[in-house]
Amino acid sequence: MTAEACALRLQLQSFLDYLSLECGLAENSMAAYRRDLERLLEFLFARGIFDWRNVRADDLSEFLASERALGMADRTLARRVSALRMFSRFLSVEVTRQEDAAQFLAPPKLEQGLPRMLSTADVARFLDAPSGNSPLVLRDRAMLHTLYATGARASEVCDLTLARLHLDEGYLQVRGKGSKERVVPISRRAVEHFKEYLSRGRPPLLKFPTDIAFVSKTGRRVSRNRLWEVVKHYAAAAQIAPELLHPHTLRHCFATHLLENGADIRSVQEMLGHVSIATTQIYTHVDANRLRNVMLRFHPRAG
Repeated sequence: MTAEACALRLQLQSFLDYLSLECGLAENSMAAYRRDLERLLEFLFARGIFDWRNVRADDLSEFLASERALGMADRTLARRVSALRMFSRFLSVEVTRQEDAAQFLAPPKLEQGLPRMLSTADVARFLDAPSGNSPLVLRDRAMLHTLYATGARASEVCDLTLARLHLDEGYLQVRGKGSKERVVPISRRAVEHFKEYLSRGRPPLLKFPTDIAFVSKTGRRVSRNRLWEVVKHYAAAAQIAPELLHPHTLRHCFATHLLENGADIRSVQEMLGHVSIATTQIYTHVDANRLRNVMLRFHPRAG
C-alpha cells in the first residue's frame, strides 16, 4: 500500500472519529458509513487514485454507477451518496482546501412505502404468546410489552438501565439516535409485566452486578439480534408470519394505533423521538374502511 493510500485511510478514520465524537452518530450508522466509504476507497485505489486531491466528480459518479450495476438497492445507494458527500465535504474543509468534488451528487429518489402493520387484535395475540413464568419468559413478556407500549426502538429497549426506569410514575427515559435522551410514557399493563420481571425474572438471570434492565441467560445485556429472535419466536407462536413482524413493526403499530384513536401527531412525534414531523406523517395513513366510516358519519348526503 502506498503512503498516499495510507494517508487516505487515516483521513477516513479521522472522519469517522468526527462523526462519533462531534456528531454523536449511532454505532450502527457508523458501521454502515465505514463500509460504504471503504468500498469507495477500494474503487479509487483500483483506478490508481490515492490522494483525494486527484478525485473528480466523474470518479464519484462512476463509483455510484458501478454500485448500481451490482444490483444495489436505491435505499442503500442513497445512504452511500450521503456518506460520500459528508466525507468529501469534511476533506475539502479539513485537508484539501479545494472545491468539494461531491457537492452536486444527488441521491436516487426513494418511494415512501407504508410500514408493515398489524391490527390491534394481532398485536394482542402476539403479546399474549409468551406463556409460563420462567425467568426468560418473564423477561420476554416484559420486553415485548415495552416495545409496543412505548414505541421505543429495539436498541433503546436493549440499552435501558435501572436508573432510567420510573415505573411508579409511568414513564421511561430512553437514549435514542445521536445519544439524545427523551421521556416516553409506558402503559399500566406493561408496567405490571416489567415489575414482575424485575422482581421474579431478573434476579435468577444475574451473574454479576449490572445496571442493564434486560439481561440474557448469561447475565449480559440482551442484544438487538437476540431481541429480533425473540420477536420472531413469539410471532410464530401467535401464528403470525415471522416476516411480517420484527421489533420495528411494533414501533409502527404503536404510532399508527395512537393516531387512529385520536392522538395528536405532535405528541406522537415527541414520543417516537422524530426530529421532523414529516417522518411521523407516514403513520397518518388509514385504511379504506376507516375512510368510508368517516365519510358515512360526516358527509351531509351520506345517508
